[in-house]
Amino acid sequence: MKRRPGEVRDAIVQVLEYQPAGASIQRITDGVIRLIGDVPASSVRSYLRLNTPELFARMDRAQYA
Repeated sequence: MKRRPGEVRDAIVQVLEYQPAGASIQRITDGVIRLIGDVPASSVRSYLRLNTPELFARMDRAQYA
């Protein structure tokens, strides 16, 4: 399924808004799937990795805020 531009990003941001101390990649991925449906975990990981530190903060290994 083709996603509209920014859909995964917006879902990640929305999930992290409710996790002020940060969240694991698994928790973020689970939240994104609840919001917009099936998304490959690799897409979430890639988006986080490519947009840190501009948009996200890496708190620890596999932990982002």
